[in-house]
Amino acid sequence: MWERYNVAGQQAMGQGRHAEAEGHFKLALQEAEKIGPMDNKVVVSLNGLANCLRQQGKFQEAEPLYQRAIDITKKIGGHFNKDLVMILDNYAKLLRAMGKESEAAKLESQAQTIFSKQ
Repeated sequence: MWERYNVAGQQAMGQGRHAEAEGHFKLALQEAEKIGPMDNKVVVSLNGLANCLRQQGKFQEAEPLYQRAIDITKKIGGHFNKDLVMILDNYAKLLRAMGKESEAAKLESQAQTIFSKQ
């Protein structure tokens, strides 16, 4: 079920149906959390939901989801995990939209450091 919800969320996002996508990503997250709190599917779900919320201007709701995705990813694969790059970049976009330029720049620098080590 997780994959079905995740794909439906991605498709709805791609078609600009953000409210529908949000619902699918929330269901995907619920399914992923049944697998385990440290499963990579939780990270994918958190990132997808956070992206969806960011695109809707729901910045306060999106921020803790990005933070949680980053924390889990670091616990799974360490601070230089290549999977962090995309999440850090997405979180930086959110911070920039919130007017937090210096924080966004720090995340982008961190993402670039990780990317260059791969």
